[in-house]
Amino acid sequence: MKNLAYSLLALCFALLIIQGCSKGVLSSLNGKLVASKSTLAANAVDSVLYVGASASDSIKWSVTPAGFNTLGLNKNLAIITFNKAGTYTVQATINGGAPATTTINVTAAIPIANPVTTVPADSVITQSGLVSLAGDQITLLSNYYKSKLGDTTYIYFTAETTKKYACGNSVINFTKSLDANNNFSLNFINVQQPAGNACQKDGGTIATGIIPFMQNSQHPYMTPGTYPLTVTLNNITYTGSIVITTTDITFNWNYTSGVMITPKHFSR
Repeated sequence: MKNLAYSLLALCFALLIIQGCSKGVLSSLNGKLVASKSTLAANAVDSVLYVGASASDSIKWSVTPAGFNTLGLNKNLAIITFNKAGTYTVQATINGGAPATTTINVTAAIPIANPVTTVPADSVITQSGLVSLAGDQITLLSNYYKSKLGDTTYIYFTAETTKKYACGNSVINFTKSLDANNNFSLNFINVQQPAGNACQKDGGTIATGIIPFMQNSQHPYMTPGTYPLTVTLNNITYTGSIVITTTDITFNWNYTSGVMITPKHFSR
């Protein structure tokens, strides 16, 4: 590792194997950005923690170069994916003070094994660059994250289409919301297809991540309970729930078409 933050992080991970990372090691990283991975493949999920920040702090995040990443924020934690190989600098400024930075190296994505070179006949282009999701189905690939450096835990999804699309670098357009009672909603709208030479002709199914379910400030660490989950696709609404206990996470989701979830259970 090239700097103190990553050296101490490596030490912390080693200690985790033996007895868990001590608060002393964590506190020595205060004011630093610590990434769970310093090198990862494009479209993989990474997280960056601003060590020592509190819920009341005002934190401004940025990524350079911009335009190739998806950034999800939850107080002092950033969940990030990159869609292009390269070297990126993640920066965070707390309460207008001096910035903290960390560097992440992104390698080429693992290729998808089901390429097509033409738009399927039933993929209707509704306007320039937008492809309808009519006739498609979505699989939500669920994952569970637990920080090795703190108490933060959350669920996140990667959405994957069933149909194939011509441009391998297309993305699914969606909206998400989380209300004060932790009711989580998703609405899948269409597929954004790059125009002209920007379209990478290695098409197939489209996967878009990450979509995090981060509970609100009243329930920041996956507090036990039952939380409604609603997903809308092609004007059809699918409903279920996420059941959280101190030991398990279970998705009550009985659909086998339209919108599916897998896996449906995690041990905490």
